[in-house]
Amino acid sequence: MPGRLILILLLSFLLIPGACSKKKELKLRKTDDTRILEARKLMEEAGYPGGKDFPTMTLLYNTSESHKKIAAVVQQMWKEDLGIEVELTNKEWKVYLDELTGLNYQVARRGWIGDYTDPHTFIELMSSKSGNNNTGWENEEYDKLLHESDRELDPQKRMALLQKAEEILLDEMPVIPIYFYVSQTMYRPEEIKGIHPNLQNIHPLNEVVKGDGKGTLVINNHTEVATLDPGIARGVPEHRVQMALFEGLMNYDPKTCDPVPGVAKNYTVSDDGMSYTFHLRDCKWSDGVPVRAQDFEYAWKRVLDPKTASDYAHLIYFIKGAEAYNKGEGKAADVAVKAKNDKTLVVKLNHPTSYFKNLFPFFTLYPVREDLIKKHGQDWTKPGKFVGNGAFQLKKWVTNEYILLEKNPKYWNQAKVKQSQIKWLPTENVSTAFNMYEAGQCDYLGAIPLDYIEELAKRPDFHQATYLGTYYFSFNVTEAPFNDKKVRRALALAIDREIICEDILKGGQKPAYAFVPPAKVLEEKGFKSTPFSAPPEVKE
Repeated sequence: MPGRLILILLLSFLLIPGACSKKKELKLRKTDDTRILEARKLMEEAGYPGGKDFPTMTLLYNTSESHKKIAAVVQQMWKEDLGIEVELTNKEWKVYLDELTGLNYQVARRGWIGDYTDPHTFIELMSSKSGNNNTGWENEEYDKLLHESDRELDPQKRMALLQKAEEILLDEMPVIPIYFYVSQTMYRPEEIKGIHPNLQNIHPLNEVVKGDGKGTLVINNHTEVATLDPGIARGVPEHRVQMALFEGLMNYDPKTCDPVPGVAKNYTVSDDGMSYTFHLRDCKWSDGVPVRAQDFEYAWKRVLDPKTASDYAHLIYFIKGAEAYNKGEGKAADVAVKAKNDKTLVVKLNHPTSYFKNLFPFFTLYPVREDLIKKHGQDWTKPGKFVGNGAFQLKKWVTNEYILLEKNPKYWNQAKVKQSQIKWLPTENVSTAFNMYEAGQCDYLGAIPLDYIEELAKRPDFHQATYLGTYYFSFNVTEAPFNDKKVRRALALAIDREIICEDILKGGQKPAYAFVPPAKVLEEKGFKSTPFSAPPEVKE
């Protein structure tokens, strides 16, 4: 989804206790041991026959029962098939993100939801410029193919370049694809209106209402948000809340996630595709101050400022002067984002960029107020100091308890907003969250207890849809023995994804043998992955 990295937080699942504790419950179901034999051969070639002399490795994951269960399954697979000892390390969300950023790990649980419906969002993630790569892996040919794809105007040739880049990624294996996501949510459709299934699981809350809207819509966000600052945010939990508090040049269409007018009532593109001019409507911040084109110019240049250390700065390197400024080799004044006047923003690019329009609603490109950031510093996102331009405003934030939003009367389209209050809960334990839902204390769940999945799937308040995302493990390739691609490939081959999808998750997830999800919208653009290994036939 636009905005999501994001590195995604896979929402917690409650798995059957002990489901992964006995070997008989983890018995491999492949028709032969071809992949295991190949993995063992690779380990032997790397100097670790039967796992001999291979150091005990650590597998990092963020707090979640599902992550824990998957990690335990993989731990056992690697032990039984390769003779490798694995220690599991659990960190809460904020610490986990810091560990990734600092490359303070060996192998880590990761996830990525497409920021837009184009394979580029997955391929770009692993470029050497990406702030979300977090592996230490660089490949000159990979970066070159991505660079060429950004400038290729022929759609089919562009897809071919991206396909070649993915083949390099799957050969080098700095990441191990595990499975492709599906979204599973619970809400009562007779009570909650305005939610529509879509590939990115994005639901603009200015379109959502519970009953007559006079009460409070309670949503479980499944973790405490790391920040409300759109310039430094990187996760799905943060994006959900920020999407209610801010509005970009464009919004998301609730059904398709395509960009629709937001602060910008319209825009024009030059004939060469390298200059965009946005025309802003009359709208205000929650404190009544007019939203100006200068707020966007400041926000985008702040993201690029090396001092901000935004993980998403690289995403707008296609803007003239952006990369040089972010790398400390240029000036902010040279970045071609200019407020022509209060209502006109002009952006000039290095080259035509087909996916730029999909970033218009992206949270990193939300406007922010320079005067308030200078006045309050890092505290500008706290209640009493926070000012946004979205459909809702921040009323209260009690850390690890809830975030309360209320309708913003200054929002330009406030007449369309029917919900008066929204309450976000950070409940990580999915069993606790489900019990709250059943008791009427929560209206929306983004994760389902798998103990009850078969029964819950029959209910009208259970909703499942295709989700443009990949669950994967990443390596810190700067550290031995993970700097050896034979080791990385061996570990990838020794994971039985069918066990994970069918016996652990049991929610319609698909085993991943490529990095880019096999979504119809991507296939229609001409993209088709080449799996790094043929999926095994499964014994019944």
